[in-house]
Amino acid sequence: MSNKTNTAGVRPASALQFLEAFIREPLTVGSLWPSSAALSRRVADSCEFDPADTVVELGPGIGSFTRLLLERLDDQGQLLAFEISATNIAALRQAYPRCRAIHDSAEHLERHLGGRKAQCIVSGLAWGNMLPAAQDRIMHAITNSLEPAGQFVGFAYVHARCYPTTLRFRKLLHRAFTRVEDTPIIWGNLPPAYVYRCWR
Repeated sequence: MSNKTNTAGVRPASALQFLEAFIREPLTVGSLWPSSAALSRRVADSCEFDPADTVVELGPGIGSFTRLLLERLDDQGQLLAFEISATNIAALRQAYPRCRAIHDSAEHLERHLGGRKAQCIVSGLAWGNMLPAAQDRIMHAITNSLEPAGQFVGFAYVHARCYPTTLRFRKLLHRAFTRVEDTPIIWGNLPPAYVYRCWR
């Protein structure tokens, strides 16, 4: 199969792997299609960290953000990616051997950091699909794992803005962080999305 990307910036083989993961594990994979190049770039550009920092990615899927994050880290820096889909974790490990791909829930990230703190935590999780208890557990792990001046970055789909679970998640963000900002809508994604950036 060709390595060319389509107009959304998604490699066809990767997109099919992502769709396969959704079909096999619909309760753990939150989207039918990987993030577009436009959304991936906006997320990566929103992150503030130095090349030697520790960065965490939650729900990387098949690595739409992973490559861009790794490009900004040097040999001293480390990227830990937490993925609960068995299909996606296999693809991630094959494509990005520099990344420490962890087959575990995001709520256990403190355990895998081993006492260290992350400068930036990037989320690809479908917060609007989560039950309140899961939202609370993962947000607790995030806030306990960030540096005092750390940053939390993620994205959400525009159509899900008014879901009760999404509204609840927004309240969590404003409780946990002193500053929360949204980017303009990225229309070049399927479905359209926006990025949120949070600082402590």
